[in-house]
Amino acid sequence: MKTSKITRILCAGMTAALMATSFTACNKAEETTTEAEETKASETTAAETTAAETTAEATEAASQFTLPEKFVFDGDFELQVVGYEYFDTGDKYEYDILNVYYDFTSLSDRFTKVNAIYWSATQDGEEQKFSPSSNSTFNNMDFNDNIWLYLQKGTTLRGMAEFSTIKGNTDVVTIGIGSDSNNTQYFDVDPKWEMPDIRHEDFEVAKVPNPAFGPGGLTEGDSPSGKFSIQVNDVTGVFKGTDLDRDSNIVDHKVIGISYTWTNTSGKEDNAFMVASGSCYVFQDGISLNTTGSPKDSEDAGKTQADLPQYEKIADGDTITYTAYYKLRSDSPIEIVFRDFMTQDVFVDVVYNLPA
Repeated sequence: MKTSKITRILCAGMTAALMATSFTACNKAEETTTEAEETKASETTAAETTAAETTAEATEAASQFTLPEKFVFDGDFELQVVGYEYFDTGDKYEYDILNVYYDFTSLSDRFTKVNAIYWSATQDGEEQKFSPSSNSTFNNMDFNDNIWLYLQKGTTLRGMAEFSTIKGNTDVVTIGIGSDSNNTQYFDVDPKWEMPDIRHEDFEVAKVPNPAFGPGGLTEGDSPSGKFSIQVNDVTGVFKGTDLDRDSNIVDHKVIGISYTWTNTSGKEDNAFMVASGSCYVFQDGISLNTTGSPKDSEDAGKTQADLPQYEKIADGDTITYTAYYKLRSDSPIEIVFRDFMTQDVFVDVVYNLPA
């Protein structure tokens, strides 16, 4: 009896021990599983964090080269960069090219040219060359030609600046824009940042349906400099002209002829072109028009410069009548302004609606 009781006690003890051991083993297995899961979760979280940080860094790096804010030079102009393009010129040049496209708005009471901007550029601490007359292979002829046009206050025109860059170097280029050499603002350009090709993008000048820069109705006047008197006679007609577009294709455009009567009061022999041209501005939509040669169907067709009266030497006190031709860009009215270069006084201001 005693042996049997002792045996039962031992068996019970062994059972309890086995249960305890099993329970401990289960606990250890559970602890091992939990630790593995926690390690895996931690690694996953770390990987996700690293990926998120990498994405954030890439986004932040890309955002550094978004287009800059508008640059404002009070009393002179404001400029909005609208795009830029980098060109590897291959074997053609010993440098590469960076084109910067911008919208220029005049804030000046004077007639302002787009090329009034003071440009500068540096790459890796080296000053780079700005070229006002760009290579046709890499530029947009229209935007490049625009830099020679005059703007009335409040009008906007698109322009293009071309810079050389270090050959094969795509490091950041720092561009400087100024109203003069002592008043400059800067922005960075990343040649690796892909911009859309806007060389073939059209830019429409905002319409000015009722132009009136000056008092209007002044068809004749004397130059404040005392060098000449001028009278605007009339529009002689709208003619057909041809030109090359930005792709070097021949395109038609309209040309307007304007008749002037000029009297030399300079006190010496001179010609109308040299004396009067610096004071004469013909605007359409607030932006000056380029002069052009005599159209084929005009009265001056086939004449050389030597045959045109405005280029002849005229004695002091003599008077001539001549026609000047201007390339139109739209059907808007034109405004003819004669303004003294030094005093800025307007002495002729005439608005014409174009013939139908």
